[in-house]
Amino acid sequence: MEGLKKSYDQTEVIRSFTASVSRGEKIALMGRNGAGKTTLLNALLANSPTVSDAELRKTSGYDGPFVSGGKVVWGHEAAVGYFAQDHRALIQPGMKVLEWLHQWDPSASTEEIRGLLGQMLFPRDDADKRTDVLSGGEAARLLFCKLMLQKPNVLVLDEPTNHLDLESINALNIALQRYQGTVLLVTHDEDLIDEVASRIWHFEGNHVITDFKGVYEEYNAALV
Repeated sequence: MEGLKKSYDQTEVIRSFTASVSRGEKIALMGRNGAGKTTLLNALLANSPTVSDAELRKTSGYDGPFVSGGKVVWGHEAAVGYFAQDHRALIQPGMKVLEWLHQWDPSASTEEIRGLLGQMLFPRDDADKRTDVLSGGEAARLLFCKLMLQKPNVLVLDEPTNHLDLESINALNIALQRYQGTVLLVTHDEDLIDEVASRIWHFEGNHVITDFKGVYEEYNAALV
């Protein structure tokens, strides 16, 4: 990112943010609601090689440009997996869970997909469940199944724990610690930030983003 800016009409949200992200970094985006965390993610994803404009429009409900100035350049091998805050918008209604997942990897066998669903705590019979009757937690876990099928090397997760129970949050925490790729994570879960993040982007609320290259404990110590 170089000089990245985003305004809505005359309202400035991101003021000239410059940063470089290396492979394997795990960055937590912190700050109050409305400070611009999702806006920054959308600006990055608008230029990404594997997240479609249609997906971004559907989850953001926004039809304007995602970037007002500056530029974003992705590494040529980057494959991005996206978990949107409004993740339900990405799940097509009127399909079976198994059928919906299969479209993301047509080469995957039925048993492989059932296995993924089992790992995400879906009972075996839920593979035939309709996508429009899923609870918030089930929809979130289904999105994680999709990401597991896609095998991205960059994960962009916007409030992934909102609809998860404690067991699922703990499982996500462990999985992200083990994950070998790059992570951009928006969350208010301090345990998750503490145990996963290797770098902090803190949105100060005055259009300034503090880029702290260190873990959460070190960031807190630096504030004292």
